[in-house]
Amino acid sequence: MANQVICNTEINYGELPGDFVIPFKFTLDTVNSVLNPGPGVNQKFCYIITGVGEDTSASPDLSHFILGICDTIPENQITNITVIINGVNQPISFGEGGNVQLIYPDPPTGYSRLKFDFGLNKDGGIMLICYELTNKYPVGPNLVCLAGESESVTGLSICGPVCAEAQVCEAVGYQPATLCVPVTVTPFAIPGKTVTYCCGSPIVTPGTTPCEGVENGSCYFTLTQRICVAVPVSFGANTTIGSVCVDCDEASSEDICTDCT
Repeated sequence: MANQVICNTEINYGELPGDFVIPFKFTLDTVNSVLNPGPGVNQKFCYIITGVGEDTSASPDLSHFILGICDTIPENQITNITVIINGVNQPISFGEGGNVQLIYPDPPTGYSRLKFDFGLNKDGGIMLICYELTNKYPVGPNLVCLAGESESVTGLSICGPVCAEAQVCEAVGYQPATLCVPVTVTPFAIPGKTVTYCCGSPIVTPGTTPCEGVENGSCYFTLTQRICVAVPVSFGANTTIGSVCVDCDEASSEDICTDCT
């Protein structure tokens, strides 16, 4: 199968299980992002952060967050940073001690990241952030870390700039199944237009001779018709993909991927 780059365009920390939840959703803004720029155009990454929690004490507001980034990107290639919170543009101070910082790899995390020191209300708060890169980088999964009330959550990744394309090998699984579906056939009869025929000439009788028969009565008869009903049914199946589990083997500085089995 051909290889393809895969990364999430939306993640939701509000859906993670556990006692401590920081309920915020991150969405890659594909309308304003420029992931594959042409010559002379900066690469641009934009994200929408939305509070998806309730106004209770069960979970914290967002105090700050971190976006992973390729560790070979120098600070001078990051430009045009914008942050809009609930419709209001925020002043940006980029660099050491600023509200936006590029932090290079350290032993606890092992990855570079952009730290955005901005808070957001968990109950419907909306933040729009963008930054541009003067060089173009491959797009792949970048780790996102959220912090609130001196606690943090991590583990979810979203599309962002990576040093090299992260590719996966596509696999196909086949699941045989026998399908059974009950079918109920309900016949119906729709009457056509009634036609009245006059049989012979009318008879005129003088006087007040009473009419024979039942007053306001009805006549009854029964029609019988055999039918045969064809019932077409289309069978198919929908699929859902579960969480990915990984069992890591020993890493090596040698090329152990070529001709791997």
